[in-house]
Amino acid sequence: MNKRLLIILWVIAIIIALGLSSQSSKYLNYNENTSIPPNYPSAKAQMFLDKYFHGANENNTIDVVLINATPQENYEVQKIIQNISGVTKIDSIVTAYLEYQNELGKVINSTGNQIINYTKEKGENISLFQVRLDISKTLHIPFYYTQLFNTTPEKILENNESLFFLIKPPSSLTSLYVSKNVSVLFVYTKYGPNYNLKNGTYPAGIISNNIQNSLKTLPLKYYLTGPAPLVQELSSSEAQRQDITFILVFIALILVTGIYFRSIVAPLVTMGIIGLSVIFGMAIVTLVGKFYHPVDFQVIEPMISILLGIGADYSVFLLSRFKEELAKGKNKEESALISIKTSGKAILISGTAVSLVFLSLSFIPYLHTWGLTIGFSVPITVALSFTLLPIIYGKIGDKIFWPSKPKFKMSNTLGNIARLSIRKPKTTLIIATIIGVMSLIFVVSVPLSLDFTSGLPNLPAVEGLKILENAFGNSFVNPILIVFNESQINTSVLIHLAQIERNISTFNGVTQVIGPVPTNFNGTYTPQVITSLKENIGTNNKTLLITVITSYNPYSSQAEALVSKIQNIVKPNGYVGGTTATAMDALDYLLPFYEILTILLPAVLIITLSFLLKSVRISLGAVGTIVLSIIFSLSIIYAIFRSPEGILFFIPITIFVLMMGLGNDYSTFILIRVKEEVDKERDIESIIRAVSISAGAVTALGVILAASFGVLAIDPIKPIAELGAGIAIAALLDTFIIRVFIYPALLKIALKIK
Repeated sequence: MNKRLLIILWVIAIIIALGLSSQSSKYLNYNENTSIPPNYPSAKAQMFLDKYFHGANENNTIDVVLINATPQENYEVQKIIQNISGVTKIDSIVTAYLEYQNELGKVINSTGNQIINYTKEKGENISLFQVRLDISKTLHIPFYYTQLFNTTPEKILENNESLFFLIKPPSSLTSLYVSKNVSVLFVYTKYGPNYNLKNGTYPAGIISNNIQNSLKTLPLKYYLTGPAPLVQELSSSEAQRQDITFILVFIALILVTGIYFRSIVAPLVTMGIIGLSVIFGMAIVTLVGKFYHPVDFQVIEPMISILLGIGADYSVFLLSRFKEELAKGKNKEESALISIKTSGKAILISGTAVSLVFLSLSFIPYLHTWGLTIGFSVPITVALSFTLLPIIYGKIGDKIFWPSKPKFKMSNTLGNIARLSIRKPKTTLIIATIIGVMSLIFVVSVPLSLDFTSGLPNLPAVEGLKILENAFGNSFVNPILIVFNESQINTSVLIHLAQIERNISTFNGVTQVIGPVPTNFNGTYTPQVITSLKENIGTNNKTLLITVITSYNPYSSQAEALVSKIQNIVKPNGYVGGTTATAMDALDYLLPFYEILTILLPAVLIITLSFLLKSVRISLGAVGTIVLSIIFSLSIIYAIFRSPEGILFFIPITIFVLMMGLGNDYSTFILIRVKEEVDKERDIESIIRAVSISAGAVTALGVILAASFGVLAIDPIKPIAELGAGIAIAALLDTFIIRVFIYPALLKIALKIK
């Protein structure tokens, strides 16, 4: 293709990408819930909850956490919030007061009427005033308070707030709203926690911002938490995190590339072109989010590191060959052509394999947007490296390496280490295999977790969530929810549920059971029973809900064991939902995808390398070394980052997929050079020579990849930090251990060279 036409096409593509990338923030998803098929018990429970408990509970998007606030102060906050547009309902300690005083008023009025009727039958005449006075003395309630019970609690509150809060409800009513000097207001809105308008606006987040602004003037310490504030704060800080990641990775790669080439021009040219890949990546985010599904926000920073990292790798690989050919005396046109034919061929093959590997993530639930965004962005990065960069360095020539001059130098140090490894190849491989098996046993023993909130940055909404959990218990925000769908509700069904509630209340770790009937229900329908039933029955009058509060972390093994026990006693009509049950079912659903991918990806790479290198033995060994570096890095990451609940579930599979793709780069680059040298002369020296020649470039590639992902290790979002550290460690292990010590031994055995 004509070079001028190619540049024009790239300019047009860049202009389009700029327009698309500017819209990417509208198509990010901050909801970390993993969807699972409807046949799982937790999914069935959620289906009934969504369908028949779809009142205010469905759209509880904001929790207002107050520190050391009185009931009156809670009410002042509530009055402010209820006037904000979009708020439909608020539950707070005031709700407990209203419920209690409503029941208390009914009792006083009913008792008073009974006394008056009774005295009339006796021929006596007693005034309502006297009756209320007597009741006030008996119940130790201020007389002037009972006088008002011929009206509603809302009217009492409206007429005299201080009078209204004189009588405190029992702890059974207040424990939902107040604990350890922490009180919470549950704010319900018109919009679900994940609802976005067509223009990309997040209405629940706007309401959250309005509440935040309205409460600023109050002399109270408070936090806003829940889905809406979390999403709003994450989305507000996302652009800043993206910019920081891009700048840090960009600077790190300029430094590494500059040091490797001893040049000022080369890193600026290469990173200037490769930096464009991020614009195209963000454009892909917009397209995927607009036409398929909102993109997981956690993919953005790893995607930036991947695109800049592999782009820099490909550029360095091309420029290294260009420099080598210039050093041999060829002119810039010949050198550029050779670099494209040799290194360019490796880049195309490797880039294709990497793209397919990343696209494989699109078949894994939760990670599908990772696969699509990265998988479609990598080919553009390859195209930038393969087309634009050669045009530039082919034009500039050796000036691209200014102020240094092109020199060709083999690494004698790495060549000598390779020679040492080749002397006892079987021993080397046996030792590596033993260490790998031990590391694998450790990795497999660490459980997987779906606890995303523990990895969130220290935002105010996250801090508020932690305060809630510390005050009310870990499962307060994430209780166990048991849903019963009965053909009809009658006394025998309710007695049976009371028995289940009693059984559950005796289990270790259970602190509270809230159900449609009290645990001692015997068939007598008291006002308390009727109130509980109304609060815990669905709109179809057939679905009943039991809520279990525990002292366990919802992601702990104790919580999982408790859910398993509950599942056994509620069958066949009961379905256990909530965070713990959903996490258990989600992992059960996801693990088969992991298993398939861990078998399928190596098989695909083996076939790809076999086709390229015409050797199944070498391909098996090359992929085996990639797997080995992954296992080593995972064992280190698990030892550093694992929590009592385990390691976040997508860390191992993402590191596995990324390194299967990126590690394949090194294998392809090295093996193509080995093939070149072995074709010239089939002996041990050809292997050593190939390792020595490629040592500088491949070492630089490993350091570049480690640097691009190592930057993520300081990211405030813990899963991204773990992912970055994992890839960086794997890249360094692959570069300085696997390639130097194991690869030569492997090649000697695979090539059957004596």
